[in-house]
Amino acid sequence: MSELQSVNTKQKADGSWQSIHVPSGKITHGMTADESQEAMRELLGMEDDGKFTEPTTSQAFEGPAKNVALFLEGEVSEALKFHSGFARLISMDDGMAEIKLGGGCSGCPSSALTLFNGVKTQLQEKFGEDVVVDVMLA
Repeated sequence: MSELQSVNTKQKADGSWQSIHVPSGKITHGMTADESQEAMRELLGMEDDGKFTEPTTSQAFEGPAKNVALFLEGEVSEALKFHSGFARLISMDDGMAEIKLGGGCSGCPSSALTLFNGVKTQLQEKFGEDVVVDVMLA
């Protein structure tokens, strides 16, 4: 089983266990630490090996959009793994990239900041501001 990133697991006073995904505040419970962590993996959409159950989207695109999707699935998602998150391209039209941040990033109060100050900057540096004019959260 893979190690959960940015998740604290502790035993409660009643003997049960609680896991908290610190960036998003998501909480799961179990009678054992393993049960609590397994519930967190399920909540984040993760398999036991740490991979996400969310399918990749790059196969749905061509040209520059496919390159953007591959970059999101690769380098960007690798960075987001530190918070148990991932990125997927949902659509791209006239330089506007609609991006889903999932896993631990889904519902996280910092996800918009991550998208606009981190992911957008990376995309524009990699592909140019003429290819990625702006981004929006899916």
